[in-house]
Amino acid sequence: MTGRKVLRLLAAVAVISAAVLLVASAMVGPEQRRAVMLGVAFAAVWQALVFGVTVAALPNNRLAAFGLGMLSRFLLVVIAALVLVPLLEVPAAPALLSMVTVLFATTLIEPVLLAPGAGNDRNR
Repeated sequence: MTGRKVLRLLAAVAVISAAVLLVASAMVGPEQRRAVMLGVAFAAVWQALVFGVTVAALPNNRLAAFGLGMLSRFLLVVIAALVLVPLLEVPAAPALLSMVTVLFATTLIEPVLLAPGAGNDRNR
């Protein structure tokens, strides 16, 4: 995978995270905005980390990389629900819903950006 694809993936994570943060912050009260920010931040950082690791570890096996990414997303949600939310004392619903929204949206865009001809006009 080229550095260009990695940058596209990271840019997509940033755009999706910003959109979720803006919309979710507008939908909750001021006391719940911290939970939304933490949920979005954890999801964005985790997603960027997982992209980097799977791209480096499995450059030629997109299916295995996607499967590992799905397992890691599930792991983050479990850890957040059982450890991070109680530890940080934030409301669970806004934190977890914003986190899952970012993870879901980036999961949808990942196969499109990782496709063999993505970013190459000749192969589309």
